Amino acid sequence: MTLNSLLDKLFRRHREELLAFAERKGNYGNAEDLVQDAFLRLLQHDDLQAVSNHRAYLFKITSNLSADQFRRPALDLIDDVNAEYGDPVCPQPSPETVAESRERYRLSMQALQDLPDIVRTCFLLHRIDGIPQAEIAGAFNLPRRTVERYCAKALAHCCANMPDLEG
Repeated sequence: MTLNSLLDKLFRRHREELLAFAERKGNYGNAEDLVQDAFLRLLQHDDLQAVSNHRAYLFKITSNLSADQFRRPALDLIDDVNAEYGDPVCPQPSPETVAESRERYRLSMQALQDLPDIVRTCFLLHRIDGIPQAEIAGAFNLPRRTVERYCAKALAHCCANMPDLEG
């Protein structure tokens, strides 16, 4: 199937439902523009034939474009406020806060050494690397519930072995 015939087929098949979707997202006045932009983005895809679900891809593009429509005014407002009042200052933590955080990290890592390797690894992958528990479960061929238990066990162990550093 040629690129033109594929796009024509997709446009005829999904245009109306994409318009309705864009309008449900709150884009009443510019739904047509959003849908056209979605098809343009699809056309710019490096390997259109490699997209396994063109309909889902079009809906995702339309959803992202719709969200951008609402984000833009908020970002413009932030720019206006920053221009008038200057960029907000991000306060630096005090040396005491930095030292306390480092000590808590050191104690947590020390407490994790008491745990079995798989429990510690699952916990670190989830909490430090941000990998979803389902993905960790798949990688280690474990039930997701087991990974959840490992993470909970590791967190409880860290908390139980954490002295009160507040003073």
